Amino acid sequence: MSDQVFLPTWESVETHTLPKWYDDCKLGIFIHWGLYSVPAWAEVTWELGNAPSDPEWFTHNPYAEWYLNSIRIDNSPARIHHNNTYGVDFPYEKFADSFTCEKWDPSEWAALFKDAGAGYVVLTTKHHDGFCLYPSDYTNYNSMNLGPKRDLTGELTEAVCAAGLKMGTYFSGLFDWTTYPYPKLENIISAYNRTYAFADYSLKQATELIDKYKPSLLWGDIGWPEKGQQDLPWLFSHYYNSVKEGVINDRFGCEWSDHLTAEYHLGKRSLSKKWEMCRGLGLSFGYNQNEGDETVLSGRDLVRLLVEYVSHNGNLLINIGPRADGTIPEIQASRLRDLGAWLSKFGDAIYGTQIWDKQQKDSLENGADVFYTRKGADLYAIVDHIPAGETKVVLPISSEAFSFERYNDYPVAIKLKNYFG
Repeated sequence: MSDQVFLPTWESVETHTLPKWYDDCKLGIFIHWGLYSVPAWAEVTWELGNAPSDPEWFTHNPYAEWYLNSIRIDNSPARIHHNNTYGVDFPYEKFADSFTCEKWDPSEWAALFKDAGAGYVVLTTKHHDGFCLYPSDYTNYNSMNLGPKRDLTGELTEAVCAAGLKMGTYFSGLFDWTTYPYPKLENIISAYNRTYAFADYSLKQATELIDKYKPSLLWGDIGWPEKGQQDLPWLFSHYYNSVKEGVINDRFGCEWSDHLTAEYHLGKRSLSKKWEMCRGLGLSFGYNQNEGDETVLSGRDLVRLLVEYVSHNGNLLINIGPRADGTIPEIQASRLRDLGAWLSKFGDAIYGTQIWDKQQKDSLENGADVFYTRKGADLYAIVDHIPAGETKVVLPISSEAFSFERYNDYPVAIKLKNYFG
């Protein structure tokens, strides 16, 4: 694959194969960080996919990174909060003055992500609010010109790569609310800038991210401008030619992708094609000051999610939402450390594994669940919800009773050596 040259046609792009590194590492860290990290406010409502209706979702949006959209809705709780806290006439763009990142140390972030056991990182280089976390040549609305006056994407890329992890860039190519008025609630996906000029703007910014940072993942979101769909074969071929083991997700509004994505209760999961679950540790991706232990996953539940997804052919892209000063709230950092501690003990059952095509999960009579992964001739059984005091388990696939050492109330992995030998 490293010597292949891709042409700007779908026929050529679609010959790309998923790099082994992405399938093997299983765990990534998503980072939603931007001007919305200053107000850091959203209602605590539902997980995506559980809202009663689209209008209710957007009016009571739990995603803090959608703050700009939420405050555009008359009489929404976010609008009322904004008026009471900052004033009726306070513009969203003025949050750049407080997005200082003064306590940010990218090397500390990278060290935490490595300790968590992650293999890759994806940063929101531009979310729907249009503010870029890098010095874009096409807008002054960026972190080098405003706020911290730093190339946040570049600094984090350097730190992440120095830690031995892969670095990816999230880019919102369809929505840029600096270029389009308030989207209608009933049809928000179609409410974007439909000009050729905007399509060209998105193409140029996506291209400069590739050329400046050579990201290992090109992570799109929601879609791509209709007027620019014909440019995607060129963009993808340019990316694959620039990053020999690059990965593209399925959110560019076209048929092609290296992997599928899911988000909370929405999206695609598959046993035949690689997929990735992205979600927050809580209900929001951006930092939400209103969230606490009642909505943020425990370390044990985070491990459970990783095990479940990996056994079903998925990766977990778990999100953190840093504060505007560049610090990661302890409630989030502690969960990552808990996950890393579990992986340091049982990581062999996760990293570099494949699914067992015969069975992914069993439920035992004692209430425990068993998830399966495979590595070569070995089968791993990862047992969760083990009743208190039990240190042996009989699996449905074997009459043997397997002993194990408990790890608090976390899942434990049992290796069935040469099961396929």
